[in-house]
Amino acid sequence: YFVTDKGLAARGQADQPRTLEALASAGHVAVEPLVYEDFLPVSAAGIFQSNLGDAAQSHYAAHSNQAEFEKALGRQTIDELKLYEETQQRSMDACTQALLA
Repeated sequence: YFVTDKGLAARGQADQPRTLEALASAGHVAVEPLVYEDFLPVSAAGIFQSNLGDAAQSHYAAHSNQAEFEKALGRQTIDELKLYEETQQRSMDACTQALLA
């Protein structure tokens, strides 16, 4: 989420939208998707398994080699879904703060 010039110009106006969804609909906030750029073996295997349906996903979750991968890497890997969720929340909070504070 990014604040637009239109959003900045409307700051403090009585008719300014008050929710993030309304701000986006009014063009005061632009939405740009996060791009998944991690293609490490564990992540790639999970992506391919997700295309096989629910049964394959649960099999993958139970038999993933992430622990072995992390052992070979010498450190734990970052939970990319949590990282992206936190990034999205920060951008939403920054837009709300910039436009409604």
